Amino acid sequence: MKEPTFGISIEPTWSQSYCLKLAIKSERLGFSNIWVPDSGLSPPFSDTIATLAAIAASTAEIKFGSAIVNFYTRNPAQIASSFLTLSDLGFSRSKSQRAILGIGLGSSYNVSKFGILSRKGMIENLREAIESIQQLLKGEEVSIRTDPFEIERVKLSKSRGKIPIFVGSASPKGLTLAGELSDGVILTERIASEIQDKLKYIELGLAFSSRKRSDFQVVNSVVISIAGDKKKAENAARITCAYLVSWLDESLVLKYGIDENKRKEIASRIMKGDEQGAAKLVDQKMLDLLTVSGTVKDCVEKCREHLRSGIDQIAFSEPFGADKIEAMSLIAKRVIPRL
Repeated sequence: MKEPTFGISIEPTWSQSYCLKLAIKSERLGFSNIWVPDSGLSPPFSDTIATLAAIAASTAEIKFGSAIVNFYTRNPAQIASSFLTLSDLGFSRSKSQRAILGIGLGSSYNVSKFGILSRKGMIENLREAIESIQQLLKGEEVSIRTDPFEIERVKLSKSRGKIPIFVGSASPKGLTLAGELSDGVILTERIASEIQDKLKYIELGLAFSSRKRSDFQVVNSVVISIAGDKKKAENAARITCAYLVSWLDESLVLKYGIDENKRKEIASRIMKGDEQGAAKLVDQKMLDLLTVSGTVKDCVEKCREHLRSGIDQIAFSEPFGADKIEAMSLIAKRVIPRL
């Protein structure tokens, strides 16, 4: 069995100086990866590629990747070109390949801001995007026309080292495709007991490509909030948890006994922009189910649940805690050594 690794997620909506402060701290603390989500067009900052470039130029050893970019708002040829540049930036500091290209379908909310309201054949389009990027990174010429994108006789330089492609998906078809075509998958499964079901589809895809599970990397993002005081940690997670509750699938609401009326009210307040009002409705069951929150002991126990599910890496996502820098140190120095 592989030794687990641990990454940290840095939001591109934070100021670049703060992102870099956290990135440099992450490397010093020994995290293996930095992941940068694509938050779409969000104030005050929101560019994943620019943030990754700054991180690549400001760190020496830590791996960095997108979690995730999509081919609706960024053409696959442009994605490939951007990651060749990011890889080169990473090489200039460490003489090793550090970039990881995380790709997926993107949220309907984010792509709708670009006027993309209807998306047909999404999984097949994802396949075509991944295969096009793989060919481009090998230095091959690519021409392809699909509904969401076109590439006309584009040829790029061959990457100096293999740039791994990870798929961000939660659907059975997306996970099967990830196992078949990519080097890894990025999950956002907040409920540890649901992960095993996702792994079955990855295994199916791996069988299609005659690869072993050991050839593949499964990363799962967990929302963590840690502090010396349990209530302080939980309070820092309430707003994020409110969003997670509002997005929760109805079948999971029923399966885990979440109060449906309360969930609907939380979702309604989120839609109206009342984050604080929604956060006040978050109860203990919701916090325990969807976040890793509390003291060091609490967080160790919850992280162990995720690792026992069969994943290879936990990617710790904000809020981290009331004080992010202090929380990162607690995770690195007191949680990870006990996992």
